[in-house]
Amino acid sequence: MYKRQTAGGFFLGEELSLVDLLFCSFLERAEASLLYYKGFRVRDAEAYPGVAAWFDAMESRDSFRASQSDYYTHAMDLPPQLGGCSPEAAGEPFRAALDGGVWTLDALEEAPLQPLVGARDDGAARRAAARRLVENRDAVATFAMRAHAPPGVPPVTAPLADPNNASPVRWHEADVDAALRHAAAALLHGVDGNAVAKNGADGAESAEPTKAALDYLRRRVGVPRDLDYAAARQLRAHLTWVMDQL
Repeated sequence: MYKRQTAGGFFLGEELSLVDLLFCSFLERAEASLLYYKGFRVRDAEAYPGVAAWFDAMESRDSFRASQSDYYTHAMDLPPQLGGCSPEAAGEPFRAALDGGVWTLDALEEAPLQPLVGARDDGAARRAAARRLVENRDAVATFAMRAHAPPGVPPVTAPLADPNNASPVRWHEADVDAALRHAAAALLHGVDGNAVAKNGADGAESAEPTKAALDYLRRRVGVPRDLDYAAARQLRAHLTWVMDQL
């Protein structure tokens, strides 16, 4: 077992140093991507207490948490940067969780796979997600319909970050807008009494394109670019709730 050689959680002791800043993004991405693709935990307090203590020390700083990403964003960042990743069986339960398995209202009540340290309370996180959704409502609805578009030209290796993807689909824009309004209302007031129509104006089959648009949106939320980790969890879970209601 690795034994720490210094007091304090940082590389050189009790104070933050340039060494911590150099390794910061590397260790963040390693913890996320190795867990997702290989089922290997870098942040293992028993096997690697020094590394776990370093994460704890970094997360005690407001400045670090303000720029901290989440496991899903990091895992999705890696293939475009490296040209592909090879998933192994040991990572399957973690991939299932991070690919949407924990994006539910019930999962919000449980301890998350990635620790939430020093985060705002749930109500504040929900309000932050609703505010961003409402402030950008027109652009978000249009953006979500990229789910139906072919890859842009020239192609890119990150399908969820394709700047050339411009969906020609507009026929269900009103349904997507209505679904996003339900998500915002649920974030602000809860899901009780927030009845989502079971299908759109064109019949039951019209719910599927709307669900696809919401799924694209919840996968495209980047942390911390669009929302912080706590608010992103809330938005993804409430988008999932709307999808389940449709």
